[in-house]
Amino acid sequence: MRQVYRAEQLLPGDYVRTGFARFGADGPRKGEYYARIEHVEHIERPGFVNSGDGFGLDRAVKRLVGLRIQGMPGPVLLRAGDHHAADAIDEERQRWDRLNPTWPKAPTTMFVGGKAATAPAWGRDGSPGPKAIRADRGSEIGRRPMSFEKPASALCVGDYLQTQACRFPADDMGFDEGFWRVEWIAHIEGNALHALLADPQWAGGRVTLANVYGLSGVLVIPETTVTVLLVPNPERLRNDLDGPWREKPYFQFDGATVPDEVDQLRKDAALRPPAPADEADLYPSSFSSTSDRALFLDGVTGIRPVPVSLLPWPHRLSKCRHFRRVEAIEKTYPDDWYAGQVAHAELFARLTPQDFAACPYHQANWTAIAEAATELAAAELDEDAERGRAAYAMEHLEEADREWARALVHDPICWDDNHDSLTNGQHRTCALRAAGVAYLPVEGRHLPDTSPAETMDVDARTHAQQTVRAFWRDILAAVLGPAHPLVNAAPLLVRFPVLRRLLSSARR
Repeated sequence: MRQVYRAEQLLPGDYVRTGFARFGADGPRKGEYYARIEHVEHIERPGFVNSGDGFGLDRAVKRLVGLRIQGMPGPVLLRAGDHHAADAIDEERQRWDRLNPTWPKAPTTMFVGGKAATAPAWGRDGSPGPKAIRADRGSEIGRRPMSFEKPASALCVGDYLQTQACRFPADDMGFDEGFWRVEWIAHIEGNALHALLADPQWAGGRVTLANVYGLSGVLVIPETTVTVLLVPNPERLRNDLDGPWREKPYFQFDGATVPDEVDQLRKDAALRPPAPADEADLYPSSFSSTSDRALFLDGVTGIRPVPVSLLPWPHRLSKCRHFRRVEAIEKTYPDDWYAGQVAHAELFARLTPQDFAACPYHQANWTAIAEAATELAAAELDEDAERGRAAYAMEHLEEADREWARALVHDPICWDDNHDSLTNGQHRTCALRAAGVAYLPVEGRHLPDTSPAETMDVDARTHAQQTVRAFWRDILAAVLGPAHPLVNAAPLLVRFPVLRRLLSSARR
């Protein structure tokens, strides 16, 4: 459960969100994305950021909110707007957090122009802090991933920085809980520190500004030691790279400089200890299939040739002229997510050439369209300008067919290898199947440098019939047992749909 407050409404005692969606087989743990605010200060018209720059700031930059949060290596300057706070946190954790603060109990303000916020802001109802509950503990971790310390100024983009040193009880923390990927860094030093910090000596000569995955603001770290993971979870790393949080600065800080990436990596290499050979294998996998895991870790997203027979059957052709017929077929199927696709396959197997001709999607020359689209996709991947111009022209096609062919590349059918449904192009896939097309360009995640899979050595109608028979055979095996002789009666259920009612009674 969570509540939403604007930045200026947050108060000491609230548990604000400091992380989000840690990818891993072991998480998330109860309350792990939230940490206790110990101090809040409001900075009116801050002079250390450029007016009009950054995220959610008006031209005047009227106010920033700075937080000191338990367990974090430095204060956070929040972006403007809404922030999530926990609605309920384990009562024992709340008690431990109150007794073990990270920051001094009666501190001075951190930032130039800052004033402590103690009273509720306008629009804030109720007392600060979450409700006290009894939260279940997660399974204990036997061996945790290794980490090491280095100066904050040696942080690199890509490091998994420890931003939550401990969550009570410590043995309840997940494998790599509290570590989050650094997505942007900058340094402020020298005279520029006097414009930022009320006490420039606190910085130790330099502060490191960091955007960290899941944190809706900028972390301000003094020149002290920080802790980073030695080897991150490969699956989590892939997930974070594919969907970064924010790789640009929330604010433009006066005097901030972005360090040279090569220099930072050189410093890191001198400080980073060697990793055990099995360190990456420590993390439990979120995948039961090795092929799915390989696709997730090493796959790329783009257009590649795919056999039409490998594509899933449609699941909702609501604009089809024969949609009422497929709805009637679906009513004879069990309540199963896959049943809708099989019902569409059954309809496909029943449709006559006249039925297909009645649908506008089937009136194009799909064989020629698929060939032209495949050539256009290959030309664009080849980055050959002359070949690309010729492929795009498609002078041998009628105008309407040219539009269909270009759409197959620029508004493509979307499907990831091994996935169970299409996300775009259901009607076109149906038309391509009916036209007997073997291959077509499809956009999606796939392993690079692999040859296209071989197409099935059957026509589309036979493939549809096989799909329906296999489905009902699986249903009979699930209801009666795989060794029951009536499992072989699946063809009767295909031929006489009325018999499916008897199976429905047996399932109940």
